[in-house]
Amino acid sequence: MTMLPGTESTDELSLRRRQQELAAHFATFALRASELQPTLDELCRVVAAGLRTDHAKVLEWQPATGRLLVRAGVGWRPGVVGHATLGADDLSPAGYAFQTGQAVISDHLEDETRFRTPALLAEHGIHSAINVLVGDEGRRFGVLEADASERKRFTQVDSDFLQGLASTLGLVVERLLQTQRLRDNEAFLASVLNASPDVIKVIAGDGRVEIIGAGAAEKLEAGSTALLVGRQWEEAWPAEEAVKVRAAVAAGAAGQSSRFEAFRITPLGNPRWWDVRVAPIPGEPPRLVAVLRDITALQDNVRQKDLLMLEVHHRVKNSLQLVQNLLSLQARGAATAEAAQQLTESANRVLTIGAIHDQLYRTGAALEVDVPGYLAGLMAHVRSGMASTLERAVVVDCDPLVWPAAEVTTLGLVVTELLTNALKYGEGAIRITVRDRDGDQIELTVDDEGPGVPADFDPARSKGLGMRLIRGLLRGGTIEADRSVPHTRFIVHIPHPRQGIVPPVE
Repeated sequence: MTMLPGTESTDELSLRRRQQELAAHFATFALRASELQPTLDELCRVVAAGLRTDHAKVLEWQPATGRLLVRAGVGWRPGVVGHATLGADDLSPAGYAFQTGQAVISDHLEDETRFRTPALLAEHGIHSAINVLVGDEGRRFGVLEADASERKRFTQVDSDFLQGLASTLGLVVERLLQTQRLRDNEAFLASVLNASPDVIKVIAGDGRVEIIGAGAAEKLEAGSTALLVGRQWEEAWPAEEAVKVRAAVAAGAAGQSSRFEAFRITPLGNPRWWDVRVAPIPGEPPRLVAVLRDITALQDNVRQKDLLMLEVHHRVKNSLQLVQNLLSLQARGAATAEAAQQLTESANRVLTIGAIHDQLYRTGAALEVDVPGYLAGLMAHVRSGMASTLERAVVVDCDPLVWPAAEVTTLGLVVTELLTNALKYGEGAIRITVRDRDGDQIELTVDDEGPGVPADFDPARSKGLGMRLIRGLLRGGTIEADRSVPHTRFIVHIPHPRQGIVPPVE
């Protein structure tokens, strides 16, 4: 137990001097305190000594129960401190002080008409009490109370002494609670950093690494993360990737989130791909949180799938080439000209499908396809198979689109059918236009300089093999002949292949 300074005196002046000494003593004690409970215990001893009472206590407000808990005290029977509670309504002395912030002096509790006497005080034979609020309107911690089992006349000076101690306690409570919150936050942050399967770093606004999760060393194959803390984050990356890191730090310092993929060789010599997300942390000074996820296995799987799809395109093209050759041989040996023409048209369509897969193979397209480049190559391939039409210009105007390979083959077949139709029956230059209409549907327009389709021709009802094939491919789309222009124009609407589409990289 801490020894209290000074000695007791019945002289009023000596008592006030003693109270000043005790107040200074408690302020010094509280300034050095790192825990709340010892501070509350010492305060109760100071109150009892300064007011010469045999009881004192600190009551803490309990929001969950709406009552005041005896958090610390002197002179009370065992089992009271830490367990007993009092009402916090304004009909009790402590409750009134808590509710109003005004000091309450009760010299004769048994004669008190303003308040009820709490059972705890009656059980301990308390006759006089003085209560003051601990805290303020912004944060009320509870009540500081001095109790005497003898009839005692407390004065305003006594109230001021007690209020001064309560004010000091209020400051200490706020400081210790803030310290505890910081400890809790640090513990929470550490638990998040350590439990995450990703590598999490806290980066200063100038790009220095401040904190790294405990498990990051193993994931980074760095042996120890101690050498990384305090260094510039970009120094951990190859020069070509450091550019992305600097850009992400600059964006974060400006309050913006960013994401990038980067490659590096670990200290153990293993290649690693990382998906990196960087976001600003609100507050001052500016900080960023960086989350790094190892996507090496995913990258390997994607590359394997790409190679597999390319092999599929190549084999399908070769198989279709064989079918086309067989149909061409049958056409040359057909008994009638009509049969030969039908077999030749079928061979050409098979050749077209083969050209689509050949184009996917040549461009290296596997799961995703750049649509404008794909169509341009496909059109050149189709025209090369129709030598008599090489002098006619074919222009492709396509919005910047990236589609799944499974969907782009459908577009390629429809475009090829309409291009072949224009080359066979149309005139002049051919223009193929592909527009993305607000992400809802794709509008394909094929124009040539011919006089237009016959008035009685309806592509939606045509029994021709080409139009029937197009309608079967559209799967919910539409095709129509546009007669509002003086030349030949077909307009096709195709449902937008939203699933699996990856937007083009800017």
